[in-house]
Amino acid sequence: MIRRRLWASLIGCVGITVVLLALNLAFGNTPVLGLDLQGGISVVLSPTEGAGGDDLLVIRDLIRSELENRGIAEPDVRTEGSNIVVDLPGVKDQRDALDAVDVAGIVTLRPVYVCTEGSLGTDTSVPGSSVPGSTPDSAVVDGSTSLPSTSAPAATSTSAAPNGLRAPAGMARRAAPAQTVPTDPTSATTTSTPATTVPGAEAPTTTAAGEPSAATTTTTIPAGAPQTEVLRKVDGGSCVVGPAGGAGDEVFRRDSAGVDLSQQEGWRVTVGLSSTGESAWNALATECYNGLDACPSHQLAIVLDDVVQSAPAVRQPSFTDEVSITGQFTEGEARSLSRVLNRGAFPTDVEVLRVDTVSPTLGKDSMRASIFAGLVGVGLLMLLLIVFYRRLTLLILAGMIVWGMLIYSVSVFISQTTNYALTLAGVTGIIVSIGMTVDSYVVYFERMKDEVLHGRTFKNSAARSFRSTWKTILAANLVSFIAAAVLFVLSVGSVRGFALYLGVTTVCDVIVLWFFTRPAVILLASTGRLDRHDQFGIGAPPT
Repeated sequence: MIRRRLWASLIGCVGITVVLLALNLAFGNTPVLGLDLQGGISVVLSPTEGAGGDDLLVIRDLIRSELENRGIAEPDVRTEGSNIVVDLPGVKDQRDALDAVDVAGIVTLRPVYVCTEGSLGTDTSVPGSSVPGSTPDSAVVDGSTSLPSTSAPAATSTSAAPNGLRAPAGMARRAAPAQTVPTDPTSATTTSTPATTVPGAEAPTTTAAGEPSAATTTTTIPAGAPQTEVLRKVDGGSCVVGPAGGAGDEVFRRDSAGVDLSQQEGWRVTVGLSSTGESAWNALATECYNGLDACPSHQLAIVLDDVVQSAPAVRQPSFTDEVSITGQFTEGEARSLSRVLNRGAFPTDVEVLRVDTVSPTLGKDSMRASIFAGLVGVGLLMLLLIVFYRRLTLLILAGMIVWGMLIYSVSVFISQTTNYALTLAGVTGIIVSIGMTVDSYVVYFERMKDEVLHGRTFKNSAARSFRSTWKTILAANLVSFIAAAVLFVLSVGSVRGFALYLGVTTVCDVIVLWFFTRPAVILLASTGRLDRHDQFGIGAPPT
């Protein structure tokens, strides 16, 4: 019965380890290598103003989500002190890296008076002056490039929301002292002294000959209207918008914007409204739906850092749970808008402090050096063990092979299911743990040597020695695991990778020792073959 359990333990350990390794190799699963082993770019970001620990975690999560949406495999995004460190393994272009981590920005919602394809010029500085109109897109409005005429809604905002929103701090600064509209469309403000008439988009009509002719419609900014501002559109052109009625981080649920394809409406962007944002969103939606003086165009602008990203027309006065924006989107435009809406949850602006580039060649050199160091270490260790334990060294080598296969499978699992890639520090942790693993064999075999010196056979001393040393081995590994766990919790960056793999290899050492080494030694000793030779170089055992 005991031999059966030992064989079951031995075969089960080897079988499971081999199957896991075979499955990973068959499906092409390999440990994801870190920046220092395959090259890439590291970007250090810092908040431009004071940010608490929770704010840094929000920034980290939003950056990670953006990187994953862009298809960058296993980005390492972490907080270090008051900074955010982003490691992008495999990314070679510095500009791409900076674009990928540039997810900062303040999203605001602003009613639209009028949008034009061209820049709003200086003629708008006096009441009644005109602004060149624009030819509107004939289709429903999309959220990125084309905007409808001011005469009727042309884009869809459908769906829902939750409730209550205060104007974000700092919005009052946009309502600066009254001044005229300068030629720069990105930062100018305009007063609404007496009523100002701004020609809107040209509404196409058809002549008898079938050729289009333009009938100009106008939008009047009434006297006493709230302060307006001229902002440029992301695709060019400008919009006259009113004061912000809400900020994206208060109106939209964090990271809730998504994209789907509708047969009737094409690509559609859907974003959830926060539990405190329904009343503010619906207040703006009602104004724009009814075309009130504050929103005569029926359009509601989504603004990112003073640039109009989208200005869809509102087609219903109130929403619950979520809002859908439809129009002539391409998939890329829809996904770009969804990312902008998700940026509405960004708590503060950040700036790039440093960009470090690691070449792929340097990464490969580091990988080769790590493998070489590990193989040399194992080779020298085996030569030393041969001197002390003769044929028993084969059992140690077999145990190390099983341990190595298990470490490989575990490292694949870690890198595929978490954000921890295998870095040079992690490889160092594995190499260091080789010596600790061999220590377990040394403790066990030295106890067996003492038993043999006292006249016992290998068959009698194998199981007895393991029982005597198991608690010692377990205690030593437990101390190593606790040290690795504390280091992992308290450290940051590459030191954490070292601690992670040091702890993982320690656990694997205990598993292999109990399920492989113990039954292998006891079963081999039970055959009596070890008693026929001097395994420890101490001479023949006493008779």
